[in-house]
Amino acid sequence: MPHDSRALLLDVIRGVRNRWRLRLALRGAVIVLAGTATALLLSARGLEALRFSFYSIVAFRIAAVGVFGGLVAYWLIRPLLRRVSATQVALYLEECDPSLEAAILSAVEASSESNPAHSQQLVEQLVEQAIEQCRAIDHGRTIERAGVRRHLATLAAVTAAAVLLVILGPAYLRHGLSALLVISRSAEASSPYKIDVRPGNTSVPRGSDQAVSARLVGFKSKEATLMMRTSPGAAFERVPLVPGTDPTAFEGMLFHLDKATEYYVESNGVNSPTFSMSVLDLPTVKQLELEYRYPAYTALPPRKVDTGGDVAALRGTEVLLRVVPTMATPGGSILLNDSASSVLTTQPDGSLTGSFKIERQGFYKIELTGPHGEKVNASPQYTIDVLNDQAPSVSFVKPGRDTTASPVEDLFVEARADDDFGVKQLQLHYSVNGGAEKTVSLFGGAKPLTEVSAGHTIYLEELGLKPGDFVSYYARATDNDGVQGPKTATSDI
Repeated sequence: MPHDSRALLLDVIRGVRNRWRLRLALRGAVIVLAGTATALLLSARGLEALRFSFYSIVAFRIAAVGVFGGLVAYWLIRPLLRRVSATQVALYLEECDPSLEAAILSAVEASSESNPAHSQQLVEQLVEQAIEQCRAIDHGRTIERAGVRRHLATLAAVTAAAVLLVILGPAYLRHGLSALLVISRSAEASSPYKIDVRPGNTSVPRGSDQAVSARLVGFKSKEATLMMRTSPGAAFERVPLVPGTDPTAFEGMLFHLDKATEYYVESNGVNSPTFSMSVLDLPTVKQLELEYRYPAYTALPPRKVDTGGDVAALRGTEVLLRVVPTMATPGGSILLNDSASSVLTTQPDGSLTGSFKIERQGFYKIELTGPHGEKVNASPQYTIDVLNDQAPSVSFVKPGRDTTASPVEDLFVEARADDDFGVKQLQLHYSVNGGAEKTVSLFGGAKPLTEVSAGHTIYLEELGLKPGDFVSYYARATDNDGVQGPKTATSDI
């Protein structure tokens, strides 16, 4: 019995010690969670201010790990490693419940192996008395119950508040937490803000022009700047980029590149990676000559352009190109809209010739073959604008308005039609009282004319008219479009 009493007393002491440790662990968990959440949210705000740069992500990751490790060490590990003797637990019990009247403390001290002077009978009486007191307080189970519940409630509240703030708060909080917590991704891949730059690292022919495009990912800005330098250690020069049709797209051009160039794009505090353009002795376009050969139906003579580039002509026009390269090249091609191509043929004088037909809006550029068979973008990208053949216009010159006449009069009408490339046919259509139409050909010559005027006399007496009848008439003109098909237009009735 005495042994069982001592064991029960030690169980009470052990239970109180465990619940005390649980309360400390929960308190530490609350502090660690609140402190870490605060550090992460402040770090996310800092990342947004620094536009998620590489060094800021690395620095805040280290800071977040440091804060978490420090809080865990100080508020969890250090308290739980503290050694607490049975005497200290008994004293703690006495402080929590003064009604124990030092019974448990006396029993623990008397039964301790360091106090063998007490009689066995006295020790047993003190232990029995302490056990009775423990029964009154439910063996110490109520000592830490309120504290444990309070810390559990606080832990749940802090967790809920942090989750709601992340879910309902600004998007940069979620981006920041992702960048800080998903450490398996590199700092560059963790940033939600990026600038995609084309062509990136590339080799360009010496003396050529190079187009640079940038697309903003994850953010928008009204401007973007190309930063470039042609020697290591030199200051970067600013080259503004032009906004494209897409609000996240920008374009620019680097002219006459003859030195190796480093460049990157900056926009709203976000920087792209730094790229390099190496300059090689490769063929590029020194001179570009164009000749327009218009569709036959237009009867327009060919037109030459000595300094070519963008083209704008009627649909169906054939464009002949003569390319003079900066150095000898075995061949090349005309790239159309990045999907079709036309071969350039090398001529005895070293120039290259080729052609393409204007069918739709788009772009073209010249590609030449380098000395080792490599394909070289030898020119900027030029636009192809299609000019459409307009429909003809037609109207009446005489009488030019509604009029009245007697049934025996002769009515002379004159129609005029014009077209940008030629009127093929002009007709007069009239009817009496809305009846069947009669058609009279006013013009239909073998050679279309850009302007046509023709007339016709309507003999009202031959139509058998009576007073109150009316004659309605209108003119119709047809052009000579041999590519898309003839277009017609009609005058007012």
